[in-house]
Amino acid sequence: MHRLLVTSVCLVASAAAQSGIHPPQLGFAGDAGGTLRPVYGVAGNFILGQPVKEKVISEAFSGSLGLLKTDSTLVAFGKRGQVLATMEAAQGPALFGFSPDGLTGLAYLPSSNKLVEWKAGQFVTIPFYSELGKVLAVFLPSAFEASMIVQRQDGIWEVSLASQRALVEVTAPLLGLPSGLLLFSDARGIVLRNPDGSEVHIPAQLPARFSLQQMDTDWVQLSDLAGSRRYAIRVLPGREGIYELPEAHR
Repeated sequence: MHRLLVTSVCLVASAAAQSGIHPPQLGFAGDAGGTLRPVYGVAGNFILGQPVKEKVISEAFSGSLGLLKTDSTLVAFGKRGQVLATMEAAQGPALFGFSPDGLTGLAYLPSSNKLVEWKAGQFVTIPFYSELGKVLAVFLPSAFEASMIVQRQDGIWEVSLASQRALVEVTAPLLGLPSGLLLFSDARGIVLRNPDGSEVHIPAQLPARFSLQQMDTDWVQLSDLAGSRRYAIRVLPGREGIYELPEAHR
């Protein structure tokens, strides 16, 4: 049955490619070689599309807006992977976050300790207090206020201009999503902590070292930093799960 389902998805994808119609898109994902591709299909049966950008160090996609970092540039891109704008940026990776409507994006550049916002079609560097601690994640609970999750000597904290709170029993790496959901791991697998403090656990054997990036509204990519495996984590309430992404054929 599983083989039949995979074959059916592949046949649909082949027919769609010939007709110019694509199966449902689940967002964008990067591979171990730094190539960004769209992801099509359904949970557990994914198809990778043609490369959108190569030599990508970090990437994220909100469902409407994408941000990526190459060695020397920060790039905003649209739903079809089209470049919207670029700006020069210091070498190294970036952390990304999005507003609830997916139209405003935030990029933190650790190597230069800069915070850059994409809003209304342009990049703007915004000031922030740089002695907060080691920045682990950035996100936008609203289009008007940025929040950071930082590591201090006394633990992990969520910090904004108006408030700060300790995040108990949370470990890095982690990701804050526009919905207020906090995603991290424990000894059993993936933990999804809701704004009300309730949690959903997804059992999984995770790589020793990994990163987390938003793939789309309801999907997060987990990347093995010591290998080529990539996973898609579904965070849609009631349909949570983790699935391995296929490797790209070059």
